This record gives sequence, structure tokens and C-alpha cells, in this order.
Amino acid sequence: MYTNKGIKDCFKEENINITGVVMYKKEKDRYNQYRVGKSIVNDYSKNSNIKTGDIIKVVGKNKPLSNMKFEDFYYGRYLKSTGIENYCNMYKYKKIGINKKYELIGNIRRYIRETNRYLYKDKSDFLNSMLIGEKELIKDEDKRMFSRTGISHIIAISGLHVSILCAFIGFLGRRINITFNMIILNLVLYLYIYIAGGSPSIIRAVLSSVFSNIAFFIDRRKDGVTTLMIIASAMIIYNPFILYNISFQLSFLATFSIVYFYPIINKKIKLSIVSITIAANIMTMPIIIYNFKGISLLSLISNIMVVPFISLVIYLDIISLVIFNLFPFISVLISLFNSSIISYIHFILEKIDEIWFSYIRFTQLDFSFLIIYYIIISLGIIYYEIKVVEEQRNELQGYYRGNERK
Repeated sequence: MYTNKGIKDCFKEENINITGVVMYKKEKDRYNQYRVGKSIVNDYSKNSNIKTGDIIKVVGKNKPLSNMKFEDFYYGRYLKSTGIENYCNMYKYKKIGINKKYELIGNIRRYIRETNRYLYKDKSDFLNSMLIGEKELIKDEDKRMFSRTGISHIIAISGLHVSILCAFIGFLGRRINITFNMIILNLVLYLYIYIAGGSPSIIRAVLSSVFSNIAFFIDRRKDGVTTLMIIASAMIIYNPFILYNISFQLSFLATFSIVYFYPIINKKIKLSIVSITIAANIMTMPIIIYNFKGISLLSLISNIMVVPFISLVIYLDIISLVIFNLFPFISVLISLFNSSIISYIHFILEKIDEIWFSYIRFTQLDFSFLIIYYIIISLGIIYYEIKVVEEQRNELQGYYRGNERK
């Protein structure tokens, strides 16, 4: 891809100096990984006392993003889609200051992570993935189970999680002046983008929520598709490589699919969760098959039996985190009850995963499969829109003719 911004990448290994704010820290088995500005920095010594919010100067060996490919996965291109421009292994570093915003974000993430580990033990990784986006801590067999049962979206922070957070904040601030409450809500959502890791799905969900809040405040109706296109266009202009990000693709396609197809399907089925699940799969199914070589046949059942409990799990987790320092005993009791719900979720998913026909694998699909599928869907949408316009025109003509007779 060629853009007027150019591609910032070195095509050979060389020493590099990086100065910036530590935006997050990930502790891995063999090394610690930091995001410093638009760079990924790996520390294989694991002895550095670097925290989120530190402003540091790093000297290390650069690894070209263009050469980073593992089998079919273009890891370098994926990093570019997340805004990364450099990848290096650190030799030495020096702290030169502190960024208060990222220090606060780091402290909040650390509190959530460690408190959940204390309260929920082995179930904390599941909760931390839903609250702060730390999916890398989930066991591989659990990730496989979520994928095979079609429920991976519950551990990828998106509109579901943001709507739960908005409802929780709205409930707490229901007695506050609506303007002040909306300001607080938007500030919390802004911080949550950084707390949750800043993935395309969380950015899309938060910006959609902000548009909804503004529309409500100025007493205007929000058009879902237009809002979605504005947000997508802005993100692509800011970073064209985001088009290659699967999280971006699935998030926007699923949201468009729900906004457009849900009202049509729900008129026939009259069951919200079933209509949403079917609608979301219309636009995302080919992307899932093409990238992950398989699809769950029982995702509808999984969603019906699991998703209604996710809101309760998140609410109870937030409450247990908020009151932990004031009422630790009550917090522990809440966590025990919440743990039983999480155990139920795992039990149901395990049983569904054990059904032999629950998941179908595909061989490598040609890219033309995606093109043909989306052309057919697009033609269907165009046909439906033309039909709706004709029906509205006929209704208006009937209205005017009826008035003329009077």
C-alpha cells in the first residue's frame, strides 16, 4: 500500500534510539514487552524497573517490520495496523520523566488485574480479558473453545462491553444533572480506550457511544450506518494499514450487519438475541472462514445460553472491584457468586464444544470467495433499498390521491 504518509520502516537491522511514553507493559515468559510511543520494545533481561507512564530513552537493535512474517501471518503488517512503526530489542534505557495520564491508566490496569487475581484466582484471566483486554493471558485451550463455539466476541472488548459500562455509569449518575452525567460518561469512555488497550473494536464502540450521547443531548436521531462510516473513514485516514487488522474488519462488519439486518430479521423472528446473532454473522462469516479456516455451527445456541449472563458477570466484577478496599468481605462473597456463574459459562461451552458437528473446518479458501459473497450481499441490499423506496413512493402517492378525492 502506498500512502502520502509513507511507510516508516527500516529494511535492515540497525541500532536505534527511541524516546517516548510507556503506554503499556506486557509480562511474557521470556521477556517484558513495552509500547513506547509508536514503537514496540522488548526487554529480555526482565530486570528493568519500567512502569506504564514512564518517559524513557531506549537504545536497542531494530527489527524490520517488513521481514516479520510467520507462515501465513504477516506480523509486521499487523503491527503497522495497530500504529507501530518500530520493533526493537532493548540494550539499555534511561528514565527521563513521568506522564501522569498514562501513569494513572497503568495504576488502574494494575489494580484491576491484581484484585481480580486475588478475588477470582484461576478465573481472573477470563475477567481481565473482558475488562482490560488482556487476552494473551487466557489459556490456549480456552481460546480454542471460545473460537469453536462462536463466542470469542465476549473476550474481545467491543460494543457489548461498552454498552454495559455505559448502563452502569448511567445508573450510578441517574440523580445527577444530565449534562454533568454525560460529561463524566464521555471522560470515562475516553480513559477506557487506553485502559482496554486501544484496539479498533474498542475505539469504534466508544466513538459510536459518544455520537449517541451527542445525538441524545441535542435531541437528534442518530443514523447508525452514517455514524459507522464516519468513524471507519477517520480511522483509515489516520492509519491506512488498519484495513489489514482483523479486529477492525470484524468489528465494523458485525456492527454494520446488526444495524442493517437486525430490524429486518427481528420482524420475522421476534427474539432479540437470535436476531442479533444471525444478523452479525451475515457480514462476518466469510471473514471468519477465510482467516480462521472454520466456523461454529452452534454459535446461535452458545450465544443464547451464555451472552445473557455476560452483563451480570461484568456488573458483579465491577462492583467487587469498586468496594474491595472498603468492604473486602462483601467483595469476596460477590466474587464467589460470580465465580459460580463463570463456571456455568465454561461448563456450557465445554459441552457444546464436545458435540462432534459443532465446528466445521475448511481448507484454504480463495480470495475470490470473499469477493463473490460480498457482491451478492451488496446486490441484495441494493435490491431491498430500491424496493423500500418504491413502497414509500407508492404510499405517498396513495396518500395524496386520497386527499384529492376528499
